[in-house]
Amino acid sequence: MQQVFSGPPAAWQPQLSAMSGGGLQLARIDARWNNVEPNPPSGGRHNYNWSMYDGIVQAMAQNGLRWYPIVAYSTAWSSIVPGDPTAAVAPDHLGDFAYFAFALAKRYGRGGTFWSAHPSLPQLPVTDYEIWNEENSTTFWHPQDSAPEAYADLYMAARAAIRSADPHATAVVGGLALGTPGVTDEDQFIQRMYAHRPDMRGNVDGVGLHPYQHSLADTRIRLARFRHALDQVAGPSVPIEITELGWATTSVPEGERVKDLSRLARQLPHSDCNIDRMLPYTWLTRESDPGDPEDWFGIWNHDGSGKPSGTAYLGAVKRMRGLTSRPAPTKTYAICHPGRRANAAGRGPKLRLRVLRVRRRHWVRVAVRCRPACLIRVALYGHSRSGRKRVSVRKLGVRTHRRVLKLRIRRARSLKRRAKLHATAAAASGVTHRSRSIRIR
Repeated sequence: MQQVFSGPPAAWQPQLSAMSGGGLQLARIDARWNNVEPNPPSGGRHNYNWSMYDGIVQAMAQNGLRWYPIVAYSTAWSSIVPGDPTAAVAPDHLGDFAYFAFALAKRYGRGGTFWSAHPSLPQLPVTDYEIWNEENSTTFWHPQDSAPEAYADLYMAARAAIRSADPHATAVVGGLALGTPGVTDEDQFIQRMYAHRPDMRGNVDGVGLHPYQHSLADTRIRLARFRHALDQVAGPSVPIEITELGWATTSVPEGERVKDLSRLARQLPHSDCNIDRMLPYTWLTRESDPGDPEDWFGIWNHDGSGKPSGTAYLGAVKRMRGLTSRPAPTKTYAICHPGRRANAAGRGPKLRLRVLRVRRRHWVRVAVRCRPACLIRVALYGHSRSGRKRVSVRKLGVRTHRRVLKLRIRRARSLKRRAKLHATAAAASGVTHRSRSIRIR
């Protein structure tokens, strides 16, 4: 949504009208602290300038859209790296960030001053807040060495501040990027957060995830893996929010985007993953630099017309909201816990996992097979004094014939005798899991 508001206000209306006409009810946009309070408090008083966001919230409300703000980032004066607003908030300014979150809720939340000053607008106060964005990435939070612990403190402070302004508000852990170079693994990040702040258990309203993957099968595998990790530390009642998900047209054909976005919009709300919402990334992009994939994620055109992917996505949204003649699907889609599924349709692929040989302290050889063809991820987990850790992982596409994999055992001397193999197979029909215990010494 950022690009929608980067142009003049006159250009906003066609885009906002298309959103509301397509059944959308909210829009996710940054609420940047630096835009509101570029200067430090004076005499202990915070001085906020809300004019930028007043105009945006007014335009959205006039079109029946509710704001879903990303409460972020630091400022030049509050950053742990002086002058760098993309770095983490310095510990001494954690209270200032929390107060900004409080002030945001007091202005735009339930009973907020903005709404009392604009009684003629449709009253669509902010009810949900996302705290930061991709805090496990150096792009949005650096340094990363202590990011999970520092973010846990920031989230708990911001959530408490928001709920003091609106006791019924929800505060969501900012959408986590998938682990790559420069990005802390999303499972490890959430595990370290809860280890640092055990009081988070029972005090987290949702966790955001950005499962960008090349294929739909890959997306399902990473989603199932994250659901499992979240269940271990937070419990299955904590929902996942897919606050970003999409494909650039420079890497995925538009026809694939049509099928994948519409399918996810229909399936995720009825999946067994406890997903509260799915927001595609993104409505509009610049489409000016062929060498920059970030310029090509948009699902709508600048002239107000929809790309096929955007039209298909809105069609799926309207169907799910009961706004079309076709009824919304009611069956449960097995993605995260296929073994619990009662419906026969949509089961995951048949998966066989067999341990062929374990060479002590060196490698494990396993055989995998699935029907129909699927994408398989096999991971080896060991246990050390510091807890459970992933030792090795392999991912590959498998047809109906058997494939043999070798997983190397790293740092075997630091591991305990028992280890576990976990395999996940994803196909269009769903996801299947298999596990095997082994000895590595």
